[in-house]
Amino acid sequence: MSHLSARVVPAYAKLNLSLSVVGRRDDGYHDIDSILVPIDWHDLVGVSLSFAAAGAVALKVTGPAAAGVPPDDSNLTVRAARALSGLARRPLDVRLWLDKAVPHGAGLGGGSGDAAAVLRAGAGALAAMGVAIDPAELATAALGIGSDVPALLDIGTQRARGRGDRLERLPTPRLHVVVVSTVPSSTAATYGALLPEEIRDDGRTARLAELLAANLAPEPGVMGSALEAAASRADPAVGAAVRRARATVPGIEWHMTGSGGALFAVAADLAASDQLAAEMRRSGFHARACRTIG
Repeated sequence: MSHLSARVVPAYAKLNLSLSVVGRRDDGYHDIDSILVPIDWHDLVGVSLSFAAAGAVALKVTGPAAAGVPPDDSNLTVRAARALSGLARRPLDVRLWLDKAVPHGAGLGGGSGDAAAVLRAGAGALAAMGVAIDPAELATAALGIGSDVPALLDIGTQRARGRGDRLERLPTPRLHVVVVSTVPSSTAATYGALLPEEIRDDGRTARLAELLAANLAPEPGVMGSALEAAASRADPAVGAAVRRARATVPGIEWHMTGSGGALFAVAADLAASDQLAAEMRRSGFHARACRTIG
């Protein structure tokens, strides 16, 4: 196969600094209000494209977090690659390489970020091949792959509302954070375990958006995920791991991101984040000191 365009790009993990579930939709999804910020922890995604008589997608998965990542059509990168053919309005042969470093099932947007990177790189590769992709069509294709994918197309802080399709760009807070991956959590099972009283707009995300728009630091009380209790109900192992993480270093305020099971804590500076991450690793957690980017 003649490869007319190939690119390798980072697929950044994200934190939901705040996430509220504000409604249940008739289509089975939920309406959310969330602020997502990318961090400097990323997978690598390679995309190689060529025009073809009959399109095909091939995926190779490598990397330290590759275990348990499906290399078949259930992988969101494959769905993104198939969407590229639809956007190009012609069959494409797509070869994907996914080097996984971000844990899956952690609420860090690993799969969604990988899919967004495929779309972003693929659109750039197609442009180099003379096929321009309309940004609105790209965003629609992203939403068809997953609710977090549209917000991750652009590397920057986004307030995501609705099903994730109503986006508002916000200034990125300059934060040092420690991210701790506990045990994998199922997004579908977590949403399924939500109680009616947990589906409400508590105003936290709106308050955080106001702070970021004014270039002020987030307040601890507005951060965290409204899905934490549901994630613990859906899988007691998630709840047990979260409790153990919170008991490891006294005085640290941990917040869940997304549907879990990763937690994050804001540190005063780089040295403090490095120290806290090292302490959590000594206790057996997969922990990493990160910075927000965008």
